[in-house]
Amino acid sequence: MAQPASYPTKPVKLVIPYPPGGGTDITGRAMAQRLSEFLGQSVVIENKPGATGMIGAASVAKSAPDGYTVLFGAASEMAINASLFKNMTYDPRTDFEPVSLLATFPLVFVAPAATSQSLGELIETARAKPGTVSYGSIGSGSPQHLAAELLSSMAKAKLLHVPYKGSGPLVQDAVGGHLNMAVSSVPPAVPLVRSGKLRALAVTSSKRSEPLPDVPTMAELGFPGYEFNTWVGVAVPKGTPKEIVDRLHDGLIAALAASDVQAALRDQGAVPAGSTPEQFRQFVREEVAKSDKIVSEAGIQAE
Repeated sequence: MAQPASYPTKPVKLVIPYPPGGGTDITGRAMAQRLSEFLGQSVVIENKPGATGMIGAASVAKSAPDGYTVLFGAASEMAINASLFKNMTYDPRTDFEPVSLLATFPLVFVAPAATSQSLGELIETARAKPGTVSYGSIGSGSPQHLAAELLSSMAKAKLLHVPYKGSGPLVQDAVGGHLNMAVSSVPPAVPLVRSGKLRALAVTSSKRSEPLPDVPTMAELGFPGYEFNTWVGVAVPKGTPKEIVDRLHDGLIAALAASDVQAALRDQGAVPAGSTPEQFRQFVREEVAKSDKIVSEAGIQAE
């Protein structure tokens, strides 16, 4: 293993556990270019999709702790899956050295344009007639699913979950009026909201989203304390020397400040969120605990 003082002496592999072209991949590639400049070595992207991010994450967890295999991870494989799957081959709380939380991504509740009901009115209907108000997500156990179940729990209203296989079919059915509402990531929703094909009801973050400044937060709609974001962060295998973790951390924080990275994050509706390694460790633990509670209370089963 290379001595930390000389790290890195060869290219660094950044594993993105999703296919090319998605939000995590776009953000990771923007970060990789700037991180490469900081480290003075190439940062090579390796897409390892599958099993909602677990294939790529597991490959990093089992890699040598030398700083040359790095995980660009997201909420599912770094937190939510630990609540859904009992036989995971890694534990996101203990099998990585956290480097930094990089960005959070709010979600947005949307409804067909022809629907006049507000989120509050839809909740009232769900309370009066449990299971009659439908919402779509990109799949059972997805962040979108958990975001809606958190609302259901806080509102004490039973909603009907309709899982989809991706954002495309989900928003199409929402536009077509086949759902009472849907939980979407921000980028695919924004053009449909601006064109009047969908109505944005609320964002899931604690503050309003920059691309949707007129859309209220859940707290503004009477659900104080509600917050559910997706997010991305970087981690390395357990046992990676602190000096290497610190060097990667400093490079990532520098990359976050670059204007092109900021633009890439804005395009994804993201909020930059650099952290210390210890802050990220605590964040992951809190996210797993939040997911545990939602999954348990809603009886969510992995697909």
